[in-house]
Amino acid sequence: MEKEIEPIINSFLYDLDQRKLEILDRILFTLLFKKEMMLLKGRADQETARIEKVLHRYHDYHGLILRRSIKNSDLKKEFLIEKIYPAPTRLILLITHSCQLKCRYCRVRKFSSSINEKVILKAIDLLFTSHRKDLQLQFFGGEPLLRFDLVQKAVDYADRINKKEKRNLTFILTTNGIALTREKVDFLKKYKFLVEFSIDGEVENQLKMRTSKSHGNYYSRLIDNLDYFFRSKVPHYSISVMMPQNVGVASAVFIDLVKLGFTKLQINYALGVFWPKEKEAELFRETEKIVSLLKKKKGIEFINLTSIRREPVVLNSELTVDCDGGIYLESGICLEEDFIAMKKKFLITDIKKAHDINLLASTQFQNFYRLSKVYADAAPKFRKIILNNILLGRKYSELIKKWISH
Repeated sequence: MEKEIEPIINSFLYDLDQRKLEILDRILFTLLFKKEMMLLKGRADQETARIEKVLHRYHDYHGLILRRSIKNSDLKKEFLIEKIYPAPTRLILLITHSCQLKCRYCRVRKFSSSINEKVILKAIDLLFTSHRKDLQLQFFGGEPLLRFDLVQKAVDYADRINKKEKRNLTFILTTNGIALTREKVDFLKKYKFLVEFSIDGEVENQLKMRTSKSHGNYYSRLIDNLDYFFRSKVPHYSISVMMPQNVGVASAVFIDLVKLGFTKLQINYALGVFWPKEKEAELFRETEKIVSLLKKKKGIEFINLTSIRREPVVLNSELTVDCDGGIYLESGICLEEDFIAMKKKFLITDIKKAHDINLLASTQFQNFYRLSKVYADAAPKFRKIILNNILLGRKYSELIKKWISH
């Protein structure tokens, strides 16, 4: 195994071709997947131990290559970092853990806590250390509009910095829309936000999957908020999440949302839950129905068919700054309900210690590696779910490519 890996690293040191790192990442991912499947089947032997030894040595291959490059090259460290690490483009601020809803598929813990202003400022400073020209600052929760004051302060600070930096900075907000007001919509329009609108279609499915903590019917208020939101023409798209038990309504939800006025839509499958074969097949059938509907409806965009979506979603490599100032892999935050006691295992670093966001970059293999370590220690049964979600994402990606080609 190392005989295959070392030549790639040595060759990269010679010409700094990042495509070689992509090949290396795929090799390591394949090895890790093989090992995890063997362990899932109860096979823990010399081969799995040998693979783990290789994975342990190379899991931080960016850092390994940087150290070797500094030792054997006269090139500056800053230049090498830019060539070696896949610089992040997006940083997510978890503004608050508070939310009006208790969605069935949401794995983020809900409690009364909001992000500190000092953490916000340091996080924004960190984002601007990225080598990328295009940057995204996303506001997440909980429900971020419950602390609209913090969103405003973050945008004001980031906007002032960007007037000097002159990056292509985009603000993104994920919201359930219940706390929207005209004032907030006008603010989102002024700063050219992209809004991810979390909504699951008509009233029955919405209230079934997105239960209000007060057990009230908030749907009419949500629809009223949508009216002014649509008229303001704030760039947006809807995000709906399907659980195995309700995946059969995915195409119906898509149609309902188009009727409501959405022209860009995304359908997600729930993470952190096991998808049986029959439900997986149902997800694919429903998605194919949606793809067929697009041929009849002009001006409708299905986000799943675009480059915005990267599979497997469970291995998302984006960074989230939590209320406590910890910087976590997004997959760790989104699976928080499953690993309440193990959340620190997903911790990358603290915002006080982070000085270069490029060094915090990670790949699908590295996220998979960290996940495997967490569930191996905390919840071995979760291995089955994560591998199931990875396989689902791979199959879904192949089907999407097939539909696009047709």
